[in-house]
Amino acid sequence: MGRRPTIDREGLLDAADRVIAKGGVTSLTIDAVAREAGVSKGGVLYSFGTKDALIEAMLERAGASYEGLVAAYLAAHGDEPHAAAAAHVDASHREDRLAAIRASALLASLVRSPDYRSQIQGSYRELFDKIDTKTKAGRRALTAALAAEGAFLLRGLGLAEFDNEAWDAIFADIRAILPA
Repeated sequence: MGRRPTIDREGLLDAADRVIAKGGVTSLTIDAVAREAGVSKGGVLYSFGTKDALIEAMLERAGASYEGLVAAYLAAHGDEPHAAAAAHVDASHREDRLAAIRASALLASLVRSPDYRSQIQGSYRELFDKIDTKTKAGRRALTAALAAEGAFLLRGLGLAEFDNEAWDAIFADIRAILPA
């Protein structure tokens, strides 16, 4: 009796990322992920069960990447004023292009579902609640966070292209909005 083959969930998530990067979120199907990963459709379904579960796993991974960048920033700068907004700006700048494509496409597709929309709104609410908008400095911090989010989504959705130099310059300008 031979050893049962194992399917690497992370490898399947990588394949799903590549599918989205090549054809957008509308190209994300179980069949497309299976082809990209070189496994059977049944292998993808065995690992995730449904397309929704695959999307949830992709979003969780994207969120973990973002949270890791935020945590690293806060570990070094957490005691500074408006650290939450600055951490969001830093994380949005540092996410690689594929992460931006993945996160933006998933957000765009998930916002149509009331359950996912509520989760996404909760994430934004959590960020914005950390920013005191009763002060001018707080409003500037919120403006910087919103600008970073807009740039990230525009790039990720392929609505605006920026080379690395332009991307860095945009985020230098966004950081300049942040209060000292």
